Amino acid sequence: MRCTKAHDLQRRGCTIPQTVYTKKPHNVIKGEFAKPGQNDWAVLCSVKGVSTILVFWGGSEKNPAQIAPLEDRIFLQGISANEMGFSRGIAPVGKEFIMRHYQAYGGPKPPPIDHQGIDDAFIEKASVTWYCYGGRWLKLTGAD
Repeated sequence: MRCTKAHDLQRRGCTIPQTVYTKKPHNVIKGEFAKPGQNDWAVLCSVKGVSTILVFWGGSEKNPAQIAPLEDRIFLQGISANEMGFSRGIAPVGKEFIMRHYQAYGGPKPPPIDHQGIDDAFIEKASVTWYCYGGRWLKLTGAD
């Protein structure tokens, strides 16, 4: 992410929560979330105990989409007898992932898929896939 987006995240008071399962920095992704050929960025932004997925269209810091605000505490789970860890992660996913999970688990029928979605996971439990279609975010079936 370029400096301007990092500045925007700081201005918003964002921290980017990290899961205990991955050692390298994550929860900042790029993909084609609006249309084929457009490079977008998505960030899991936590402010005051609530994480929201911010989607920066075409890499611009102006007017990012804000989806799936959820309390961070929902994503805490026991890692060991004495340790709790954060377990929410985002990843770009394509048509094959979306259709495979729809066929396996049912749920809302996906629209025609021509770009990527964002898989929003409670790591090692379940996920939903967010897909932008017709100017709005659809909540599709993810992993179970």
